[in-house]
Amino acid sequence: MFYEPIYEYEGCKLVKRPDTKHYAIYHYVPHLRRTRRKSTGTSNLEEAKRRLIDYADERRPGARPPPHRVPLIQLMCAYVESLGHRPGRVAAATALKHVLAFCDAESISFVAEFTPKLQAKFIDWRRATLLAQGFSASNGTIQRDLGAVRAAIRYAWKNGEISEVPPIRSVPSPPPRQRYLSAEEANRLITACQTPHLTLFVTMALHTLQRPGAILDLTVEQIDLERRRIDFNPPQRERTRKGRAVVPITNTLMPLLEDAIANSVSGFVIEWDGKPIRNVITAFRRARRQAGLGADVSPYTLRHTGATLLAAKGVPMRQIAGMLGHTDSKTTEAHYAKHSPDFMGEACTALDDLFSSDDSSTPPTTPDEHHG
Repeated sequence: MFYEPIYEYEGCKLVKRPDTKHYAIYHYVPHLRRTRRKSTGTSNLEEAKRRLIDYADERRPGARPPPHRVPLIQLMCAYVESLGHRPGRVAAATALKHVLAFCDAESISFVAEFTPKLQAKFIDWRRATLLAQGFSASNGTIQRDLGAVRAAIRYAWKNGEISEVPPIRSVPSPPPRQRYLSAEEANRLITACQTPHLTLFVTMALHTLQRPGAILDLTVEQIDLERRRIDFNPPQRERTRKGRAVVPITNTLMPLLEDAIANSVSGFVIEWDGKPIRNVITAFRRARRQAGLGADVSPYTLRHTGATLLAAKGVPMRQIAGMLGHTDSKTTEAHYAKHSPDFMGEACTALDDLFSSDDSSTPPTTPDEHHG
């Protein structure tokens, strides 16, 4: 039966046979020396043309498939796997779980189907699920999920697996963390720790000012007991914007590290039952409740606490910046200078000198004197 040519693009023809309702794609395959036909699956001419163009573009050497041809969950799985054991993997894997649940509920398969409208619906859905689970549903949590989707698409684009990066919405960033523990609250938390590994984690966080991921990644080889140093940034670690520092070992921390190194089975400093730990949140929440602290206290709060209390003790910003891993002490000053006992002290003294009055020779007037 004769196929009527309707449209042509990049060597591929759109054809139609009188006895069929669907348009077909007709093209010549050079290495097979034969022609091939493929149904477009549609009787709509404009839709058939679009599918012909997509088909031809995908056949072009080195061509990248468009977003409506790339499965979103498959793309995110590949991104999570690419992170290996890096700290960001946990957040990306968590985001994958939530995006998968949402895609199942909304019948989303491909990247292009995660439209701005459905992204807005995801934000509302994610907020509702967090509230139902008793969490605060902060923008930071939702932003991490959307950020993982954005990062996964960009990763696929860099690897030539998708032709473009569709826009992914953002939510307003949460305000910077203000909560920190007093010394008394911190000691209460340490006392409430019911397992040795959590006691060591909390103590290390307060005494080293490192992020939870850096502490959980720490191996015994990174600790030099003789020189009393901990190198949280070993040479083989891939450098990121979140810097890690070399910090001194305090007298309080020293015996805990000696015991941890002597008994380590996995080679990691923080371990449980001979295995490294990737997350302490469950044990931390239990200790937090026991210590009478609120849900606004997280493992990350300990880093903020250590830096704040050091600033309150008058420790120079340069040293605090070094322990935090900040390459620019201005970053540290912006967050912690206000806690220093001499915060803007010179300015305060100058204002007193300029505007205070010690002249006691003129007696103060009374309300009646103003009226003669």
